[in-house]
Amino acid sequence: MSKKKNTLKDLDEFLKQQAATLVTPTQLSDTISEVPPEKEKKTATVFEDIHEEVSVAKILNDLNTLAEKEGLSYRKKLYDLIIQSLEAQRNSLPEDKMLINTALYLKNGEKWKEAIRQYWKNR
Repeated sequence: MSKKKNTLKDLDEFLKQQAATLVTPTQLSDTISEVPPEKEKKTATVFEDIHEEVSVAKILNDLNTLAEKEGLSYRKKLYDLIIQSLEAQRNSLPEDKMLINTALYLKNGEKWKEAIRQYWKNR
């Protein structure tokens, strides 16, 4: 019986031998350079800035600044902000609906019933 030759296997072995004699492979650790310390610091600073922007104290400070700047119209803007914030939540809770209704009541004065009906009709 004659033995079958696997020409693809022979070709693969031949190419590996040829590649090893032509070029010596470099280690991966030699090609990867370390991240410069400056870049690491910049990344950390960006995350710290984002964290600072979202803090409750910063938001409260910004709201106080807005109140001083806007005067009497501040409250209506605050009520709108509360409503928009609750609308953006993925899961709506009954407490959220109560807070929206309260904000609409405070914002619309004597026309609060109509405003609440209209709001929920549009939603």
